Amino acid sequence: MRLSYQTIGSASDSPLLFLHGLGAGSVQTTSAFTHLDGHYVIAPDMPGHGESQDFSPDDMSFDNFADLVIELMDSLGLDTINLGGLSMGSGISLNIALRYPERVKKLILLRPSWLSDKKPNHLKLVAFVGQWIEQGGIDFAQQKLKSDLDFQQLSADNQPVADSITGLFGRPTTAASTAVLYKMWQDAPFSSPEALSAIANPSLVLTTSRDELHPQSTADVIATHLPNAQTADLPPRYHDSKSYGVALNTIVGKFLAC
Repeated sequence: MRLSYQTIGSASDSPLLFLHGLGAGSVQTTSAFTHLDGHYVIAPDMPGHGESQDFSPDDMSFDNFADLVIELMDSLGLDTINLGGLSMGSGISLNIALRYPERVKKLILLRPSWLSDKKPNHLKLVAFVGQWIEQGGIDFAQQKLKSDLDFQQLSADNQPVADSITGLFGRPTTAASTAVLYKMWQDAPFSSPEALSAIANPSLVLTTSRDELHPQSTADVIATHLPNAQTADLPPRYHDSKSYGVALNTIVGKFLAC
């Protein structure tokens, strides 16, 4: 098995495979779904994240990541599954729903951050951190970020979001963990918003406010084009994480139960 993964709950419960965001890892999922009773949460580390470091930068694309998730499902004997993800994980989930529709039951899209355009502007600082580390190492990248005018403005407007970007410097420094930050930014999960109309699965699109890395407008476009979508707003993740976590587990639990 090529992807490392963690689980929560009993394997006899209904499985939910949930994918983390760019620069995070499976711990982002396992720390979020702490009260999702009756569900077996499967949380992979995608390439360049967590324990899944033995990958080439050439492996970093939405299509390849989606194929790896299908490979993981096959290895676990899961023909169909409830599927979801946060940010990059939402993009991978949509890619799977489009390319492997027979493998997906319900779809959960938490704070999606990609549409069909490559190099989304709101994620450029994340990508630049990867490029700067590759160019000159951690100290060089930290100085470049500190002097970046867009980062300075983000710090003035929303310090907790800015802190999440500086948190990238605490990740393992490998060829894969560095390259993934800009390689995924240079890719897109689907061809056009209109293509999402082919996804008939019951879908839940979740957003928060005060979150420049996961714009409300991105979620709105996705929800508009999914024919069987419902939406919900969560408390702001970066400013009220406790309330956010409670609401996330409650809303996802109700969606999966119905």
